[in-house]
Amino acid sequence: MHNNNFSSSTNLSSLELDEGNPVEETNNINSRNNHPSSLSSTTLPSAAANSPSSINFQQPSNNTTIPSMDDIHQIDPSPLITSQGDGDSSTQYTDDMTSYGESYSEQELINSQGAEKPNAAANNNNNGEEPHTLSPPTWHDTFFHPFSSTKQFFTELSSFFSWEFLSWMAIQQCFISGGVFALVMSLGLPLFKELGIDASRQQLYMTMIFAPWAMKPFIGVASDLFPIRGYNKRYFALYSILIGLIGCCILVGVYHAGSAEAAIAAGPEAVQNFADWIVICFTAVSYEAATLDILGEGKYSELMRKYPESGSSIISFKFGWSLLGSIVTQSFVGPMSDAGYFHVLFWIALMLSITPFYPTLVGWIPEKKRTKDEPGMTKLCSGCLFDKGSFQEKKTPFLIITACGLSAPIMAAVTTYASLGIGLAVSAALLVAFTAATYFIFPPTFFKVFLSIILTYCSNVSIGSGLSYFYTADATCLPHGPHFDYTYYITITGIVGSVVNFVGVILYQNFLSGWRFRSALIFTIVIGALAPMIDLIIVMRWNVKIGIPDKVFFLLGNA
Repeated sequence: MHNNNFSSSTNLSSLELDEGNPVEETNNINSRNNHPSSLSSTTLPSAAANSPSSINFQQPSNNTTIPSMDDIHQIDPSPLITSQGDGDSSTQYTDDMTSYGESYSEQELINSQGAEKPNAAANNNNNGEEPHTLSPPTWHDTFFHPFSSTKQFFTELSSFFSWEFLSWMAIQQCFISGGVFALVMSLGLPLFKELGIDASRQQLYMTMIFAPWAMKPFIGVASDLFPIRGYNKRYFALYSILIGLIGCCILVGVYHAGSAEAAIAAGPEAVQNFADWIVICFTAVSYEAATLDILGEGKYSELMRKYPESGSSIISFKFGWSLLGSIVTQSFVGPMSDAGYFHVLFWIALMLSITPFYPTLVGWIPEKKRTKDEPGMTKLCSGCLFDKGSFQEKKTPFLIITACGLSAPIMAAVTTYASLGIGLAVSAALLVAFTAATYFIFPPTFFKVFLSIILTYCSNVSIGSGLSYFYTADATCLPHGPHFDYTYYITITGIVGSVVNFVGVILYQNFLSGWRFRSALIFTIVIGALAPMIDLIIVMRWNVKIGIPDKVFFLLGNA
């Protein structure tokens, strides 16, 4: 595997930009709709581009596509900030590219960050064996010898990544991304519907809740520039866990049996205030998930660059645990939502949110402690250092990353709570400004990828909230509609989608990992463009006219 300059916080380091190179990232056959957050058109593309690819919450049936187009597209500019420490940073940039205005060919960009010596993996291997490329199990081994092939996979994976880090990744993906985050995002539909929030308002709320994912590049760079008590990642992760825990505690405190009915009886203003508290708490949980996600991605991207022979198996490992968590979570969210047990679900979210605290506290994220004696490092305040040397070296990219990372949540807040028109206008202006800045500041290849993200998401209009309300409307609201309950819409279709996507990971490992990047990208774009036809057919009721029940057709489309 070549080492990619653009060590995306979300796996781009495992992709090859050159036509002749295979895709080493897990590819996704995009689900029928875009990401569950159902980001409104006012959200900057970075929000969508940095979204968790594993779960579709706005339309649960399209749930969890494993490696999604989001992951293939995600480009985090944060690698343009150089870490002067031990290389632990998630935002490393090669010294070969000293001028952002220079023109580089794709192959030059790929090769500009040199790989470690071949014996790097051997040094990390406890058995001292010769380095080898981590090969996925064959199709025959996977289906006829599942236990032995799985054991071999984990054994080889642990030769490149420590068991502490793999355990931390499993906990974070299973209990946070696939657990508490999947839980609260899945609750957005039934909870806001119970409060009488209309579909358009609910979509704006979900955009606001999802805004922390647009901050991932900024969070990654900030963790590199400001080591807390000597660590780039540990305390950023701990603080995010505490923020998520506080959000869950407030949910448990403000929501109890009859609280929604009481707010509705008190009038629209009380409903608005109650909904605002829910949005704030859900956003806190989203921030925890987004922060842990970017820190984990930064670390395994760094280790993949250090041990290129490890391949992309860590990506499959990550998404496998996320899918497992989402399957378990969705198995009870739907039925409990139908029963109105939201308070119990918030208690479950509270317990899940604290699971990575101890592993993070004791240092299961591998990183070397930074000191103020390092070149370019200054003491900012008690317990916090500032990597001034890296900042001065890459000041302009850092400022652009900061602006990009903070603009999306700010615009989401403006659009949701101030003026939709102002939010749309300012978002359009920012898109143009950031595109121009990327063209003049960053390398040409980076600009092209960034522009592709802009065009992809601007052309993918989201009506996820409206569709969710359509599918779950009762007979009084929509006499001839599908009338899905939450048990079917969230649980059954969600589990089916997750299982199918889990099979997709296995199929990728055996068949698609050798695809070229452009071929994989074109394939997923075409599938993603055709997928919404399933929704169109159901909305127009054509499936009923040909005798196919809604639940059967919807489930087949989801699979």
